[in-house]
Amino acid sequence: MPAKSVLMSVTFAIASVTGMASAKPVITTFDPLGSTDTYVFSINDAGALTGYYVDSNFAYHGFVRAPDGTITAFDPSGSVYTIANGINSAGAIAGGYWDSTGAGHGYVRAPDGTITSFDVSGARGTTANAINRAGAIAGNYTDGSFVVHGFVRAVDGTVATFDPSGSIFTVANSINDKGAIVGFYEDSNHVDHGFVREPDGTITAFDPQGSSSTKATGINSSGSIVGSYDYMNKSERGFVRAPDGTITPFDPKGAYTVAAGINRGGAITGGHDDRSGIERGFERTPAGKFRTFAPSGSTDAGGNAINDKDSVAGNYDDNNLVSHGFVRSGR
Repeated sequence: MPAKSVLMSVTFAIASVTGMASAKPVITTFDPLGSTDTYVFSINDAGALTGYYVDSNFAYHGFVRAPDGTITAFDPSGSVYTIANGINSAGAIAGGYWDSTGAGHGYVRAPDGTITSFDVSGARGTTANAINRAGAIAGNYTDGSFVVHGFVRAVDGTVATFDPSGSIFTVANSINDKGAIVGFYEDSNHVDHGFVREPDGTITAFDPQGSSSTKATGINSSGSIVGSYDYMNKSERGFVRAPDGTITPFDPKGAYTVAAGINRGGAITGGHDDRSGIERGFERTPAGKFRTFAPSGSTDAGGNAINDKDSVAGNYDDNNLVSHGFVRSGR
């Protein structure tokens, strides 16, 4: 989500800084050649990032952008619709694709470009959402009754499926280097709850106090979890859950906050509404301070991933509601 070059690469200064003073990082925007919309979901410590783009025929293609800005588009064999969701430190990418029959499959793309597809046994559709340093993959599959479940695929290709107790719909969003997985599930009352699945398979559900819907989106190597929740059905807030289970809500003074990713040091990224109708990206430091940012000309921006060097990757909409990718680098 044959090699293609960058369509454009423009560097902008940070649009706004709040909460802490430092040298201004820069934002570089980009689109794969032929893209009409670009979406970015993951970045590794080397600065390689991945996502997918939409072409003029409304077909979706995966891509990887190297640290030097070179963009390579890719599709698994037989794909008519490809998304790329995660990239690890070695450059391996995990995602999903759909074939001409409408069946969905997971895949892993090795750093050399070799793509291996896979399916959970008995699944109607399989999608890989995240990949860790060792190459273990977390994702979802749809069974014969159209119920969605979580899965983890080990490096040797062995797949284990799982659901939190009481789940009727399970989404696995992130896996850390120890093999712990986070996501959310829907119960029989159609309420969403966050969960963490430990490497031994133990699953713990959780909700911030006052939550009417909780979604966990990221977990770092120490076990700190980030996500968002609806507070009393009124607004969306971010939260970070410490390894001891303590949950701290946060909101950078916006109408709503969506927290997407957390790095090894505990820095968090996501997007928030600044109450003027413009959504901006943000970085929250481990100390709880905020820096907000948006590419020039953006009407809607958000960080989707942050690496251990505090580089943030995401996408933004311009005035024509066209989505573009960006990477914010520097400290």
